[in-house]
Amino acid sequence: MSAPTSFPSLAHALAALDAFPLAGALEITADNPGVDFDALDRARSVLSQSWRDDLPPARIIVTQQGGIAITWGRSGWTLELTVDPYALNAFRLDSPSKMAEWMRANIDATVADTKAALAAMTGGGGGVAAGAAGAPRG
Repeated sequence: MSAPTSFPSLAHALAALDAFPLAGALEITADNPGVDFDALDRARSVLSQSWRDDLPPARIIVTQQGGIAITWGRSGWTLELTVDPYALNAFRLDSPSKMAEWMRANIDATVADTKAALAAMTGGGGGVAAGAAGAPRG
């Protein structure tokens, strides 16, 4: 199940998250998996703390495992964050020069990496989690 692909504000993105059925709800089907409550809560936290009006998410979907996948894109760059129901957060950043993948288990590190990646995508510099252990290296 995917939410609309236009999120002009944080409120719209959070409303899209609220529209997903929770795992265990009656409306769950193979084509419409429910989202894990903890993954939903962590996705809301990441969006709330890293929101940029100049680079809203292009897509928010429920993964087959009950997590949330959030995708941002801009001129040759794509950032996909998968908030897993098992407390892991996976990043994939495709830039014009390379692709990097990494994971975070801590929500603070996830928010920091998301902010840094979005800043890099908008030309704000700082790289992706500059100096953070486990962050992709050039």
